[in-house]
Amino acid sequence: MKNNIFKFGLIAFFSVVLIGCDSEELTDQLNIDGIDSEEAALTAKIDDGSEVLSDLTLQGFEDEENLTKGPNNRFLPDCATVTVVLTSTSKNVTIDFGTEGCEVRSGHIIKGKILMSYEINIEAMSLVINYSLEDFFIDDVQFAGSRTITRLKSNDNSNPEYTMNLDFTITFADGTQASRTGNKTREWIEGAFNGNWGDNVFLITGAWQTNFANGNTHSTTITTPLRREASCRFLVSGVVELVRTNFSGSLDYGDGSCDNKAVFTNADGEEREILL
Repeated sequence: MKNNIFKFGLIAFFSVVLIGCDSEELTDQLNIDGIDSEEAALTAKIDDGSEVLSDLTLQGFEDEENLTKGPNNRFLPDCATVTVVLTSTSKNVTIDFGTEGCEVRSGHIIKGKILMSYEINIEAMSLVINYSLEDFFIDDVQFAGSRTITRLKSNDNSNPEYTMNLDFTITFADGTQASRTGNKTREWIEGAFNGNWGDNVFLITGAWQTNFANGNTHSTTITTPLRREASCRFLVSGVVELVRTNFSGSLDYGDGSCDNKAVFTNADGEEREILL
């Protein structure tokens, strides 16, 4: 299963689930012949980039606040420069990926800066992390805007938890724009604070909406928490509800196996296996 909700990958999948077709093309069965795959590709890039951005921000924060931090257990790549400025009450952290391109763990090329600020009281049970983006690119896609992350040191399950407010604008290489709003929560259920990002496991919940300049809207709601394992490229379990103008359905990521398969079920109960 894919390693985040944003990396659905295969354009054909997005065509079936997210893009839809004109009302006269809708039948009792899924019809993918008349679907616009161009917008699907843009949605895929936004989803993928949004998750990469989440990873980098959390990695930067945990790098800075890890009590055993050092060059051998740094989460961020060596090509990222971290600058810290302290005030009497807050810490300002700038993660600079440069202008030439910095390759991160997922293989994406990152440019620009992430600017974070939060209170110095790291022992607080709840901590708000504010951040903004400066000339920030993931591959050839620019992300602009800001986010607020509320970090709960220990939730009801005694796990760290991050609630992320989503609000940014995306500009593609050809000038096409879209916006993303919503929220998601990551519960860190395995591997927390051991200095090794590779064995981490998160459960993800939330809902978000993507608005395109042409008026089209794509909505996603997680109904069964998505399980993301850092050791797997795919989400391994969980269910999301997907809503487009002309149809809706659900996507089930499976039983926990690390594979590239999911099952889409439309409003009539018809199932279709999707290769991610």
